[in-house]
Amino acid sequence: MSNEERLALVTLNGLDDSRRALLDLLGGMRRTLLLYTPLVRPELYDDSDIVDAIRRQVVGQPKSRLHLILPSAREWRSDCPRLMRLSERLSSALVLRTPNRSEIPDRPELGQAFVIADERVLLRFSDPRRLIGGYEPQPSERLKELLELFRLIWERSQPDPELSRLGI
Repeated sequence: MSNEERLALVTLNGLDDSRRALLDLLGGMRRTLLLYTPLVRPELYDDSDIVDAIRRQVVGQPKSRLHLILPSAREWRSDCPRLMRLSERLSSALVLRTPNRSEIPDRPELGQAFVIADERVLLRFSDPRRLIGGYEPQPSERLKELLELFRLIWERSQPDPELSRLGI
């Protein structure tokens, strides 16, 4: 890791750091947001400021696209009502899918969570339960690797059947 990369990396240690980093990422986002998480922490993903930042981004930039790969909605929908309502209202810009576990590769990165904005900014949780990780506001090799992994999983994921039953 070069000195520039080290200086650009912001260490995340818990909810407050993660919330600030995600708000910063959303505030600087221009067009695309890709999110993969094996665990939806309501304290972060259903936070009113985070959900409002997503809403503002989509309303302010009508061409924005947010692609989220999340566990089945039955695991998080009751804990994340703001995120559920937002996904109902912004269904053309905010696309939720569930990984098809039988078709995705067995990779250690899939136990982590990551968010990529505009193919240039990376927020990664090596421990998504405790929200420990790093925020890289500059493009990196790690970002490129995770971007390719996201695309692979996205192609092999599907709309969540739980959300389909709800009419989303």
